Amino acid sequence: MAEHQEQTTPNDVNESAEPARPTQEMVENNKRTGKKMLAFIAFMFLVAAASIPLYRIVCVAIDPGGSSWQNGETDSYEGVTVDKSRKVKVRFAAEVNRQLPWRFEPTEYSVTVHPGEKRLTKFVSENLDGARAIKGQAVYDINPPEAGQYFKKIECFCFTEQTLEPGEQVDMPLYFWFDPDMPDHIKEITLAYTFFNADTSRKRAGETAAITPGK
Repeated sequence: MAEHQEQTTPNDVNESAEPARPTQEMVENNKRTGKKMLAFIAFMFLVAAASIPLYRIVCVAIDPGGSSWQNGETDSYEGVTVDKSRKVKVRFAAEVNRQLPWRFEPTEYSVTVHPGEKRLTKFVSENLDGARAIKGQAVYDINPPEAGQYFKKIECFCFTEQTLEPGEQVDMPLYFWFDPDMPDHIKEITLAYTFFNADTSRKRAGETAAITPGK
């Protein structure tokens, strides 16, 4: 009688086979990937921590004409000729950084002006924290960036830090005009203001500056 031979199935082979062990190369690749991820997370933390100071550094490097890396001083409205032959539509946008518990919005979302024409508009800010006064600082972006050099301000809440008492609501004026020398092809402009928590941004910027390589 022929000797019975036990047949093996693919499942039997898989169950008895020893699991593959990671090679040294795989281990090193995993380590490098982990280090890159940690470096990326640290970088993003520093970006968030810098807030206003970093925002201004980036703005002046990329677009010094169209962003308020430095909000400047008032402009003198003297000898300005209003160009009534054309109009410019100006849109307003308002945002609040998540670390600032404020409500902030424009009282009107767009206006139409002649180049050289003075225009007063207002934004409304409210401190939603009912327990403490909070200091905020606004920065702005202007689009198209080319219009930035023609944007003139007689009065603006962005010039100084603003302090709101608990639950306080205030109107913040923006009194502006655009230089009549602005190119004719600029017909629509967007002014976007963002409020940051001034105290938190200053503190985090100091902590970021104190970090040195190797620590």
